Amino acid sequence: MATWAPLAATGIGSVPYQDPQEAVAQVLRYVPEIPFWPQLVRLGFREEMVAQGAGGLPGLLVDLEAHQVILDPEASREMALAQFYETLWAGSLEPYALAPEEARGFHALLARLATVTNGPLALKGQVAGPVTFAGMVKAPDGKPILYDRELTQAVSQGLARKAAWQAEQFRQTGREAVMFFDEPILTGFGSAFLPVSGEDVATILTETIEAVKEAGPVTVGVHCCGNTDWALLLKTPIDILSFDSYGYFDHLLCFDKALTAFFQRGGYVAWGLVPTHAEDLAQETIDSLWQRFTFQLERLAGVGLGLPEVLQHSLLTPACGLGYLSPEEATRALMILAELSGRARDWLSALS
Repeated sequence: MATWAPLAATGIGSVPYQDPQEAVAQVLRYVPEIPFWPQLVRLGFREEMVAQGAGGLPGLLVDLEAHQVILDPEASREMALAQFYETLWAGSLEPYALAPEEARGFHALLARLATVTNGPLALKGQVAGPVTFAGMVKAPDGKPILYDRELTQAVSQGLARKAAWQAEQFRQTGREAVMFFDEPILTGFGSAFLPVSGEDVATILTETIEAVKEAGPVTVGVHCCGNTDWALLLKTPIDILSFDSYGYFDHLLCFDKALTAFFQRGGYVAWGLVPTHAEDLAQETIDSLWQRFTFQLERLAGVGLGLPEVLQHSLLTPACGLGYLSPEEATRALMILAELSGRARDWLSALS
């Protein structure tokens, strides 16, 4: 597992800045221990997570005008899958690289860190989760390819390699790699928006995570920004569970037994403390969010998990991506996050 200090801060991905250098500077200023590469979603669809996930996957077409990724109706399914697996089995991760024009923040962060001799111990990246990706990419008949088990399996393996490629770039800088799969669609359990069973979701995620870890040392997390079946996620081989604690802590608290087992095997929880809706952020202060966090931690410790143990296995993040905030709001959110991280560490020190 990772060697970073307890209660370090990181981010989810998207930011509203449009200058890659400014975005990287803000990330390194406020989350210097585990900086994340900033997704510059204001620069266009190619910077959004589904478009970033499409490269190297079989038979997909990125439609920049329509802002969607679709199954190419002109592509031969059999040929696309055959070529995909031939490339996959060859073993190189380069076909799954992020091009500079689709991930400016990724390349700007690595270029910035290449000029320093110290800095962070770990770097954090993100990829669209396989369930969300397959649920958002449509076939010509309008159905998500999540209905197609063969294509979904290929997607999960391709996204695993895209995560592994990022992790390899991080390790080449001499730093630990942390990779999150973003799975917002998992809030749709029991609805038509998620046409697969919990067992299928667990299988897809497990196969994806195992493929990433086979490619090299990496800490893997899953981020979901709403309610879901947390017990299902906690039983997969994730190292970090990332959730919106600002809005959904009470629901997670219902899964205390699964959380206990997760902590016992060394898992971390990434607390999404700082709201990312502008209205909520405007009404909160550092003090109000600190009171909210301490109340939540004490409730969790009250079900038998132990306060110091939970703090030692916690990271702090915004509730979700910052991309829908203004640049000024996003900077304030990061500043609050950094302050909360410092207070939490003081709290842990006082308990030791």
